[in-house]
Amino acid sequence: MDSGTLKKLEYDKILQRLAGFCSFAVSRELAEGLTPVGDAFEAGQLQRETDEARELLRLYPTFSLGGLWDIRGDLQHLQIGGILEAEALLRLAAMFRAARLAKAFFSEIKGSFPVLTSLGRGLTVGKTLESAVEKAIGDDGSVQDRASEALYNLRRRRQLTGQRIKDRLDSLIHNPNTAKFLQDPIVTIRANRYVVPVKQEYRGQISGVAHDQSASGATVFIEPLAVMELNNELTVISREEEEEIAAIFRALSQLAHSFSQELTANLNRLAALDFILAKGKLSYEMDGAPPHIAAEGPLVLRQARHPLIAAARVVPIDLRLDRQISAMVITGPNTGGKTVALKTVGLLTLMGLSGLHIPADPGCQLLCFRQVFADIGDEQSIEQNLSTFSSHMTNIVSILSRADEDSLILLDELCAGTDPTEGAALAMSILKRLAAKGARVVATTHYSELKAFAYNNPGFINASVEFDVATLSPTYRLQMGVPGKSNAFEISRRLGLDPQIIDEAATHLSSEDVAVAAMLAELETLRRQTEAEQEAARIAGEAVRRREELLSQEEQKLRIKGNALLRNANLQAQKIIDETREKSRQLYRETQEKLAKDKAAERAWQEAQKKLKDWRSQLEDEIPEPVFAGEAPKSVKKGDYVFLPKLNQYGHVAAAPDQNGDLLLQVGVIKLKAALKDIRLADEDKAPKNKGKYRGDGIGVRKARGVEAELDLHGMDSMEAIHLLDKYIDDAFIAGLKQVRINHGRGTGALRAATHEYLRTHRLVKKYHLAELAEGGPGVTIVFLDQ
Repeated sequence: MDSGTLKKLEYDKILQRLAGFCSFAVSRELAEGLTPVGDAFEAGQLQRETDEARELLRLYPTFSLGGLWDIRGDLQHLQIGGILEAEALLRLAAMFRAARLAKAFFSEIKGSFPVLTSLGRGLTVGKTLESAVEKAIGDDGSVQDRASEALYNLRRRRQLTGQRIKDRLDSLIHNPNTAKFLQDPIVTIRANRYVVPVKQEYRGQISGVAHDQSASGATVFIEPLAVMELNNELTVISREEEEEIAAIFRALSQLAHSFSQELTANLNRLAALDFILAKGKLSYEMDGAPPHIAAEGPLVLRQARHPLIAAARVVPIDLRLDRQISAMVITGPNTGGKTVALKTVGLLTLMGLSGLHIPADPGCQLLCFRQVFADIGDEQSIEQNLSTFSSHMTNIVSILSRADEDSLILLDELCAGTDPTEGAALAMSILKRLAAKGARVVATTHYSELKAFAYNNPGFINASVEFDVATLSPTYRLQMGVPGKSNAFEISRRLGLDPQIIDEAATHLSSEDVAVAAMLAELETLRRQTEAEQEAARIAGEAVRRREELLSQEEQKLRIKGNALLRNANLQAQKIIDETREKSRQLYRETQEKLAKDKAAERAWQEAQKKLKDWRSQLEDEIPEPVFAGEAPKSVKKGDYVFLPKLNQYGHVAAAPDQNGDLLLQVGVIKLKAALKDIRLADEDKAPKNKGKYRGDGIGVRKARGVEAELDLHGMDSMEAIHLLDKYIDDAFIAGLKQVRINHGRGTGALRAATHEYLRTHRLVKKYHLAELAEGGPGVTIVFLDQ
């Protein structure tokens, strides 16, 4: 692509904005080096990358690649055998952390993101290096005590030795016999050794080595002999500590060197991800849309906006160059927006071929040009003795020699700066030559001859920027198929110029000028008629559309209702399928874990459970039903006083028998259920003195006082746990508990499965389910008793 054209169209400013969305230097270099491609398929691939990035940012607006660093210098240092400092090691660990988080994100996200997920899932996790660096080096770059056992011991020794030194010096500065010789009662450090400040006149009273003195000379900093040996020991410890830290850095650098290839690959993938996400962010900022890139066909722009003009000021343009159109000639007044329209076409083409979204409405189509040439602006050169015309012509000569059928050519004020007659003739000849080469051309001009030329020659089309004569200002709207008028006479008349002068000026126009003016007036009339007809057609079509909507409302309501019923049925079916599939998967996982970890124990439990059931069944068959004195009543009513032989307790009937024949009894403070056959009518006057209450040694009272609302089965095997659970359920029922918690733990799931199997068939269990996460989750089962 021509570098001069990229600069004239300000493509570099788009890249600067793109680079501003990148997170680190490597991806910024990718953004700054982005160039348009000349292949439609490749450009389409680049567009799909940006599509994915924008959709990802829409669905996951908080996602970002954090902790990215340019580690190329660090990797090069490792390649030559260098030892990395703490900051460099932290950068490497941060890159592995960023890769790990990105890989996890792209492994779990939903949606179709083939390019991004391929890059993200291809990242390598280096947890070994990441953990080693995090263990050894703090966020501030300091080496942690836990970096090695030797370093921990050395720092512990240094701390203890320093404390011993301070203790001795504290005793010296607080001793009345020596404190009077000190300038201040403090301990300080000079030359990495602990010292005390001694008055100059008493320096001979403190035995030791002088290391420094104050600026005034009034204070001498002396290391007392009492701590000299400890200070020497502290110096040795510090030197050993430095050597150990250097050894740690060497070991970490060697470990990092072993991950050089993975770090390099991650760097490139993270840079590519960050660069693609930057394209998506730029699209959001510009409110961009993906253009279709075609090898041939029409060039279509819908509500296209120049991306470097503020959104509040830019006026969108609509443009269409059909396949049979070779050149478009744009005319109109100065500052009317001709050059902006020209640059918009060129810059949006470059952006689309670079894989960037363009600021326009959906439905745009750009053509894949291998070359884009532009001759825009005043390039007058005093050094090369070139006038404006000569400078432009030099560019056009170069363009003519290089243009072909895969070229887009943008010409601003073609052949301006010379005699109008010759310039117009030259411009027409140049446009013909470019059309013959098969190039697509967009040119701006003030020459009236070019308007007639484009009107009379197939393969050419006029366009203009609209001017509002009433307000004497441009609207910047681009009108296709309509040449622009100079409006000089009309503007002069509205500004107050004598009408006689204007009329006389009209007599000086040539017949060709008059013919062109008449043609333009006719085209303007046709344009307005066409717009009026289109508006009428639009209104009629809107009315037809409203009538069709009214006629189809009932049909639509029925269709919506039917679809809703079908959708609900499908959703319900899908929900059942999903739940069944998830339960099957969970059961399969639990079964696999159980079989893999403890197959022998499971078989033993099953055998023991079978024996236990057989034993219980045998005992139940052998134990006769208890026989109680008296006869069971055939019926009772609410308030009757009754005796429960099984519990040896008295109570009142709280509710009439239900459909199963079970009564609700009030026995003291506890309510319980019983069958008619298990009670006897009693005389309340002849009842014991403690009637209506549980006796202290009664079964119900003992159970109510002794039974907790939770049973802990941790650490038990299945047989032991089921035996205890069986007794606990009976006791809880007798105690009147309606809900209990069975804490079986998570473990392999075998104890939970055995517990649920037992509860499923128990006559006193109404229902059960696993607890919520906040109440214990899969490790706890909530049981509701049938009372």
